[in-house]
Amino acid sequence: MGKKTRTEKRAEEARILAEMDEAMAAQGAQETEVAAPAEEVKEPKKAKWYQDATPSEIHCKHCKTLMENGVCPNCGYHIYVPMDKKKRDKIRWIVGGACLVAFLIVFIWLKANTQ
Repeated sequence: MGKKTRTEKRAEEARILAEMDEAMAAQGAQETEVAAPAEEVKEPKKAKWYQDATPSEIHCKHCKTLMENGVCPNCGYHIYVPMDKKKRDKIRWIVGGACLVAFLIVFIWLKANTQ
């Protein structure tokens, strides 16, 4: 049996949820809400699960323990926290300056050795 495509998986999931709803309705339980159809607009991929949460509310994906500063104290899992713009710009200026100085040193050294 080959791998299922994403749409096949969603269709199977919707079918299973519909069967579960029917079974619960037959038992007299309250009906649950059916899963959203595949055509529904989803959030953009840029939205990460931790962006809306404050640092004190983030839980580890693996063991569900409350994380401390992006690191799980239980299993050691690290989450990716993007660097802020100020720090990124500072690093770019330092690396750019270092590259410029290195280029000038090599240029002067080559000029001195060719004469």
